[in-house]
Amino acid sequence: MLSLTCFGDKWVMAGVCRGVRGEVLRDPLKILEDLKALGEDFSAQIFDAEPIISLRQIHAAAVAAYLSFKAGVNISKRLEIEFLLRLAADTQIDRALEKIGVKPNSKEVGFCIFADNREKVIEVGKAALRILGGEALTDTELGAEDRIGSALRFYEIDELELENVQAGSRLQAALLLILERIATLDIKR
Repeated sequence: MLSLTCFGDKWVMAGVCRGVRGEVLRDPLKILEDLKALGEDFSAQIFDAEPIISLRQIHAAAVAAYLSFKAGVNISKRLEIEFLLRLAADTQIDRALEKIGVKPNSKEVGFCIFADNREKVIEVGKAALRILGGEALTDTELGAEDRIGSALRFYEIDELELENVQAGSRLQAALLLILERIATLDIKR
């Protein structure tokens, strides 16, 4: 499943794939180069999707990265790196890449495409699916109970913190806390 949204003057498409081609895990930079061959009028990023429990996480990180540039508080000079920092909820590029970069043992790979127009983001998003291979996961699959624990560990959220959130489910509580981590990254600086 792909998720498309628009904010400000940007369109964003996001997705998570399981069973991606081995080449993706061996050489993620080559995959980004293959995407870049589609033009200069967009930004693309791929990442290890283990801590992703909702496509809303990816969109929240995209919005946070975009807004950081608009406010002049960006950490990186490149939108796609800023996005990774926001998604990893970390202020250090090396640490964020270590945490969320695609590795040879990554089980799922996510992607985020930024473009100025809807047609371009859809074109590149579909190309990303083809290049990555595998199958796109739905939000229901991403929100499975076994994934929540992994995401909580990734974002250093403990059970007590989770229990103190008023939400309709464990998934909703976890997602709220993760979105908070992404949105408040600038406070850590």
